Amino acid sequence: MPIITSSKSILLLISICLLFSFLQAISARRFSPKNLSSPTTGKQYTFAQQFIDHFNPLDGRTFSQRYWVADEFYSPGPNSPIFFYICGEGTCTGTPSNKSFPYQMAQKMGALLVALEHRYYGYSQPFGPESMKTANLRYLTVEQALNDIAYFMSWFKENYAFKIHDSQPWITIGGSYPGCLSAWLRNKYPHLTVGAWASSSGIKSILDFSDLDYQVYLGASRSGPECPQAIEKLNQYFEYQLYETSPDVQQALKARFGEDALKLSNEELLYFIADTFAGQIQFSHRVELCNFLTNFTDFDQLVNASIPYLLANNAIRAYGAYFVRNDTFDPAMDDMLLRQWNYQVCSQLGWFQTYSNKTKYAMRSSRINLDFFKQFCKNVFDVALWPDTDRFNNDFGGVDLRTTNLILTTGAEDPWKTAAKNTTTGSMTAIFIDCPDCGHCIDLYQDNSTVPDGLKQAHAQIHDLLLNYLGQSSKSESIIY
Repeated sequence: MPIITSSKSILLLISICLLFSFLQAISARRFSPKNLSSPTTGKQYTFAQQFIDHFNPLDGRTFSQRYWVADEFYSPGPNSPIFFYICGEGTCTGTPSNKSFPYQMAQKMGALLVALEHRYYGYSQPFGPESMKTANLRYLTVEQALNDIAYFMSWFKENYAFKIHDSQPWITIGGSYPGCLSAWLRNKYPHLTVGAWASSSGIKSILDFSDLDYQVYLGASRSGPECPQAIEKLNQYFEYQLYETSPDVQQALKARFGEDALKLSNEELLYFIADTFAGQIQFSHRVELCNFLTNFTDFDQLVNASIPYLLANNAIRAYGAYFVRNDTFDPAMDDMLLRQWNYQVCSQLGWFQTYSNKTKYAMRSSRINLDFFKQFCKNVFDVALWPDTDRFNNDFGGVDLRTTNLILTTGAEDPWKTAAKNTTTGSMTAIFIDCPDCGHCIDLYQDNSTVPDGLKQAHAQIHDLLLNYLGQSSKSESIIY
């Protein structure tokens, strides 16, 4: 959801957010999530007839796209629901796990669970081992991804062994970027589904997303002013060491972050540092982060402890153009570097997380600005990619999107909330989840032993809305924690 993305944050996102594979490029920036999606459910299949280009009727080229089906709760029939779980920027590992709330809802409602891997991620590669080449990435767009889902649904109804009835109700589910896809699909193709659930979906494309930094500050401040102040002091310290000392001192500092850090520019290293702190708050680890940062009375001790902390919670090479420009197909490496996701934000989505001057304590260096991101995109792809976010919002509606039967959830500590639609309009229901450590995609996660009251209330509301979309009576009291 994030230009440069991290491996661990990605795993974090993918799991908390997507509950499936998200490895999500999701660095703090990305929605994108450690792995709550494991063990996953569902049997894996391959759809070998997906079009590479849905918009050129003269182009009949196809590729194989992986999908999963879980039918342990499903009883075939004309009114039996189908929950379509949208996988996003990372290798898809299947349908939602038994630690997820969508899994619980499928169990209670007797739904068939289906998940589809996003084009260019995992093993769903339109051009095989050549898919990561910049020229071949041109078919990696939101429009193509939405048409993948629509065409797959049509094929699934007509050809699948479960004998799907045309009357069966479909509901799409996604978190973060897949949450955006869920909302956009409902808007663009309302005839395909009876409703959609979009968790932490930043449906507004924003070029200069400095407000994310402000939301990180507000989130950290929930632990008291000492937490954001510690983040600012660390950012200032590392920036001073990288710009106001001798070259030998600068290299020595980078070496403390490991060999990979020596390949990063100063700005890229500063972005890694800031994004890792932001990611901890985004992915519901604010209390843990702030307890760590405020546990030191000696600043030198904090500095020494912060470096291994940062490295343990993120993948530093994901922030270096030197590494992300590698166009060799390698699923394990692709999930860490997310070259594909960087292409999406550089060419279409934006969401560049820049320095904010609205905060009392700065959450990142002022050097992390649009000029930095524009150069990063060019360094990675060797072409001048830059998104037209106004045009994108005009095409997809932004927060002015208008459709029906859409659940839009946002966690109180999710820095992405200002890119989301947070007001209810008609049957587009916005649910704000206010509880400690309730961050990105928190509603998709289910841990019966630790569900706070705010999340319980949101789950009950989601449950009732899903039943309403399916034409069933409300039974929210039957949710068991």
